[in-house]
Amino acid sequence: MKKRAHLSISLPTEEAKLLRRRAKRVHGGNVSRVISDAIRYVAYEEGRDALIASFGGKGSPSRTEAQKLDEAWGLSANKSA
Repeated sequence: MKKRAHLSISLPTEEAKLLRRRAKRVHGGNVSRVISDAIRYVAYEEGRDALIASFGGKGSPSRTEAQKLDEAWGLSANKSA
């Protein structure tokens, strides 16, 4: 079995209710599993952010490039004359 760390956390009541609801719906009431899911998501975001940072400024499109991408993806509003 993997080593485990035990934590004691304080949350606003509504957030605790949200965790319990999701735990009942998704993991048979296991709140720790819900928290583990959230931690995996945070780890994914951290990895994504590190990857983006590794590109330096190379990953940022210019305003013109961004507009072209928006048009190609159908995200720009059609201008009517």
